[in-house]
Amino acid sequence: MANFYYYNSNVDNKGNHEVHANGCNHMPSDYNKNLIGYESDCKAAIQRAKQKTGKSNFDGCYYCCNECHKG
Repeated sequence: MANFYYYNSNVDNKGNHEVHANGCNHMPSDYNKNLIGYESDCKAAIQRAKQKTGKSNFDGCYYCCNECHKG
């Protein structure tokens, strides 16, 4: 579903930046929330985040981006 996506500037316990869709109840604090942009789905959002940051360690949120959640 098209939405605005964000990633957490902090990494989780597996070393990944968690990606969230706008409105997620598990969104990081405003201080740690970075806009990726408006994308068609979490896969496109993760791809854009990789391009914008040069990093490759992104993972979808279990709750709002489960189809992109690696575990």
